[in-house]
Amino acid sequence: MSPILFNLYNEYLNKEALEGLGDFKIGGQIIHPVIYADDLVLLVKEEKVLQDMTAKLIEIGRCYGMEMNVEKTKVMRISRQPLSVKIMIDQNQVENVESLNIWLAF
Repeated sequence: MSPILFNLYNEYLNKEALEGLGDFKIGGQIIHPVIYADDLVLLVKEEKVLQDMTAKLIEIGRCYGMEMNVEKTKVMRISRQPLSVKIMIDQNQVENVESLNIWLAF
């Protein structure tokens, strides 16, 4: 698949899968998912919402002939409570991490 076609598929897949799910607000502003190449950052307030979004991304992705790389997928909880998050993809638990390497370019 060409990079341009991949990026188009990825953009439409994310729009279709995430539309109306888990609007995250800070100071009244809705924060949308951050998408860069084939990376996606989702912000949610509840673990169940993240699991639902992940399941929807997988379901729609398969319709586009794309699979989520479980081994590269990470979850990070930002909270005063040091609890891990249990997100499952194809009966595999996503790895919990304490930090993520995210680069944003403007």
